[in-house]
Amino acid sequence: MRREPARLTVDALKVLATAPARALKEMVLDRYGDYVVVFDADTDAVPVFTALGQWVGMAESPDTIGTLIEIHERVNGSDA
Repeated sequence: MRREPARLTVDALKVLATAPARALKEMVLDRYGDYVVVFDADTDAVPVFTALGQWVGMAESPDTIGTLIEIHERVNGSDA
């Protein structure tokens, strides 16, 4: 007896509720060329990602963002 894999067909999607974005009110996203940083008023640390969403690292403060990006480009190349 030959068994076929199960298949799922979606005919429609319905939004039941919007996702909460409360945390974004206290945060600011900013672009540094091919990089995106997230400033949060509650902390000095700044998460840094490539524009494609790859994790780069956590800058200890806004003053160290440039250094973190330079290190990332030296290790991984300038194509973020």
